Amino acid sequence: MDEDDISILCTSNNIDEINNILQQFLKSNENVFTFPSLCENNRRLLLWTALFQHLQNKSLEAVHALCLATIRVLSRDKLDLEALLCEKWITVLIERAGYYNIMSAGDESAISIDVAQKEVIVEALKCLCNLAFNSEVARALCAHTNIAQVLVSRVRLYRDIPFKDDIMLFDMKLLFILTALRHDIKTKIKDELHGMDYLISCINEIIIEASPNITEINPSDGIDMVESAHCIFHDYQQAIICEILKAQFNLIIHSGSEEAINEVEEAMFLKLMVVLTTLLHVGTSNESKLVELKSNIANLLTSVPLLFYPYLTPQLNTGEICQYAYEGRNMDALHSLVLLFQNKLSNTTNTKNQYESLSPILTVMVKCARSCRAQRKYLRQVVLPPLRDVSSPPEKGTTLRNQLCRLLTTPVTSVRDLVAEFLFVLCKEKVGRMVKYTGFGNAAGHLAQKGLLSGGRTGQYSSSSDDSDTEEYLEAQPHIDPVVGCTRPPRVDPFEGMSEEQKEYEAMKLVNLFDKMVTDGVMKPARIGPDGRPQAVDHVLELREQPPNRPQS
Repeated sequence: MDEDDISILCTSNNIDEINNILQQFLKSNENVFTFPSLCENNRRLLLWTALFQHLQNKSLEAVHALCLATIRVLSRDKLDLEALLCEKWITVLIERAGYYNIMSAGDESAISIDVAQKEVIVEALKCLCNLAFNSEVARALCAHTNIAQVLVSRVRLYRDIPFKDDIMLFDMKLLFILTALRHDIKTKIKDELHGMDYLISCINEIIIEASPNITEINPSDGIDMVESAHCIFHDYQQAIICEILKAQFNLIIHSGSEEAINEVEEAMFLKLMVVLTTLLHVGTSNESKLVELKSNIANLLTSVPLLFYPYLTPQLNTGEICQYAYEGRNMDALHSLVLLFQNKLSNTTNTKNQYESLSPILTVMVKCARSCRAQRKYLRQVVLPPLRDVSSPPEKGTTLRNQLCRLLTTPVTSVRDLVAEFLFVLCKEKVGRMVKYTGFGNAAGHLAQKGLLSGGRTGQYSSSSDDSDTEEYLEAQPHIDPVVGCTRPPRVDPFEGMSEEQKEYEAMKLVNLFDKMVTDGVMKPARIGPDGRPQAVDHVLELREQPPNRPQS
């Protein structure tokens, strides 16, 4: 935008002139994110000031949407953004977003919004999202207003708002940004304004709208405890739900600790778990959107305390039918998470995105296995079914077990530790069983961390064993090499045909090579100490003083 155009915007109130200039700017810059030309002659400040002056002029309402669209595009550029903003401008955007209308209308009043107002509201929300994301000053100014109250107030009134879909989406985007980057806003929404309860109710409303089997539910009948209707979300519903889940994650991110939970939090988590279980049953328009929805559910579950995980698999009532039942429990939601787990494992092909992609769902899998005996046993039969073919190493193949065993040696230590913990819990924390399914080489690092290289067992589990060996496994068992976790073909004796002198010569070569590696610091000999962890020795002869311990079941 040149100086002449900015000059016209600053001085003219002609709607046609303003309209033509702004439309041309938007057409030319819809995909532009920086505007270096505005650094000259104070153009940036003049342009922003002109746009906000027009927004405050009621006679120019016809171009308010264009003014806001221009601010939205300009707000992508972080240059000098902090210096430009003031509380007056943030207040104008909040007003144009319709928040003050919500406050003045009251909770019981129907909200009247026409198409033109909807366009202005959505553009103002987009501006607020950009500014809150790109500027700490903007977030601080938002915190000084009553934006927390008005956001929560509108969440409570969505049922009465026309054209609510786009408005809900950008409300939730703004809520997510503010709760992620402003601790004071997050605390106020969670503790003072009971934001989690209203967001849970909001999800329920969307589920009811998308459920063909539910026409109306009276709040007194338990609107916040809606059972699964196996509904299919439209794309806009899926997008709104994902933003709500991300905002909820921000609100409870520290709640997954072992701190005591009060009655209010307990009631909230109980309602949340019912909603999340319902969401794990829904369908979407395509697989990628379903994976996105489930991924956000898994992210949120990482912050849910272990105490509430059994509610993912509720007890089946008499006559109740589900697709996946196990030990009298409905496993549909857990199976849905397993499908997400398989998808993440199959589509994570390199170490660059392993942590971001796998850590949340692995954390959920570990917590499921620890929280409930039935969930652990169900996961075990899916991940570690009875062994039959043991001719290949555990890390070779395409099964869940194979993929997880490969991750036991990944350089991404956080993922490696989560995988090892998951498999260890599925094995009831028994060393021998872990070695059986993964091979000692793959499990050694985790066992060393826990001080279990000499065998043993941790955790509280039932004494009954559910590990029934197949006939194929029992037949192959004497030939299995526990280090690699599979059978090995018979080897040719390397000393066959050698004289005693040649054998001694080869042995001394090996001793000298080993001594050189120790001397050069390439490796250091160790033995298993009393604590079950590797303990360095000063000389290899010390290894003869104590026979090596072997893992015991």
